[in-house]
Amino acid sequence: MSELQAVVAGQPAAPAEGWQFEWSDRRLGIARISNGEQAEVILVEGSGSRWVVTLRGRRIPVVVRTWRERVLAEAEIASGGTGGQAEVRATLPGMILAVAVKEGDEVHEGDPLVTVEAMKMQNEVRAPRSGRVGAVGVEPGQPVAAGALILRID
Repeated sequence: MSELQAVVAGQPAAPAEGWQFEWSDRRLGIARISNGEQAEVILVEGSGSRWVVTLRGRRIPVVVRTWRERVLAEAEIASGGTGGQAEVRATLPGMILAVAVKEGDEVHEGDPLVTVEAMKMQNEVRAPRSGRVGAVGVEPGQPVAAGALILRID
């Protein structure tokens, strides 16, 4: 089982102790959450990291992050602060393959920002928080060093 974290309304959802998520029919988006005593059937729509979960008739937008994405986002927020700006930096040396945003774009936590090729793997760098892109310091084809500033979110 992979460790996932949900982000609801821009805030990490605290894991409910003992609750587990299990697909009933992934193709139809039907899943079950349970804690051994209680169980709920939920409908899951979306793909990638952006889902909409329907629970008891209520639609809840959710961003799902892997353990790696969560740790990187937390490290970025810790280094850039949660106040005015967040600096998004390269975690590994690599090559910028694509830039999905430009200065002035509005982004939400979990949105893709850039694609970096590092160690022969493509890594999608996602927004650690919501905000407006203040400055983009890279372009496709540009090599980056570990720790290099990729962009800033105001």
